[in-house]
Amino acid sequence: MLGGIDLGGTQVRVAVARSDCRIEAGLRTQTHNFKRPEEFVEWCARAFDRLTHGRRLDGVGIGAPGPCDPTRGMLLNPPNLGFWKENLPLGPMLAARIEAPVYLENDANLAALGEHRRGAGRGVRNLVYITWSTGIGSGIIIEGRLYSGSHGTAGELGHTIVVPDGPLCGCGQHGCLEAVAAGSGIERTTGRPAVEVFQAAAQGDRQARAQVAGAARTMGVALVNLANLLDPDVIVIGGGLTKSWRLVLPDLVAPLKESPFVKPYRRPKVVRARLGQRVGLVGAVEWARENL
Repeated sequence: MLGGIDLGGTQVRVAVARSDCRIEAGLRTQTHNFKRPEEFVEWCARAFDRLTHGRRLDGVGIGAPGPCDPTRGMLLNPPNLGFWKENLPLGPMLAARIEAPVYLENDANLAALGEHRRGAGRGVRNLVYITWSTGIGSGIIIEGRLYSGSHGTAGELGHTIVVPDGPLCGCGQHGCLEAVAAGSGIERTTGRPAVEVFQAAAQGDRQARAQVAGAARTMGVALVNLANLLDPDVIVIGGGLTKSWRLVLPDLVAPLKESPFVKPYRRPKVVRARLGQRVGLVGAVEWARENL
């Protein structure tokens, strides 16, 4: 039996799965419930004990936000965890508590793995997954294998610079894709929650429509860069802002179609993610299986 933990976003999700990665049961709670990492580890251990009825797990995968060191199972500097401290050895801590191997990876990377193995990218060789929500992250599959780079930080698409000397990003750089096109960037620019802006655009508000189109086209520029850099078969896009898929799709793919260099024969397909909120857990379970 395998375990998976999705630590991305405002919720923690835990699930157990059969050896074929089919998820059987899960539990969730709010991330802000934990003030210390030890509290998080204890909750996960008890959740697994409840879900497995006391049976030992073969292995557990964890998808966590921010830069990770998968080799050491360490969270380096995740920006949105209330119980975070620098260089947190989360993998070894949980492994000692549940007496099973634990494999840590970036949550966007594991989302890419999930969509490749079980979702919109099944059967392709090369894929990029993008989560487009309050922030922007991505994961890369090359020749069927997850690529995380020399330091475990490959796929930080949100922190590629698309507007030199543009707005300040939370990472400290200026003009990042995330600062311009993510929900947080839209909110900063408009003074309104991104959800409201998208709703107004869908209802015909011209100003909101222009704001959404601008964010989508900026994301589209990033897709051109991905096409030229990685030559993927498919770019899969998930996250909260894809709830307005029909609204954003024309502006999202326009830069790809307009590029004189990204020829039609090598233009990647751009598709919406299929796994929804399950994507992190599916990827975490797959990661556990692939590392055993």
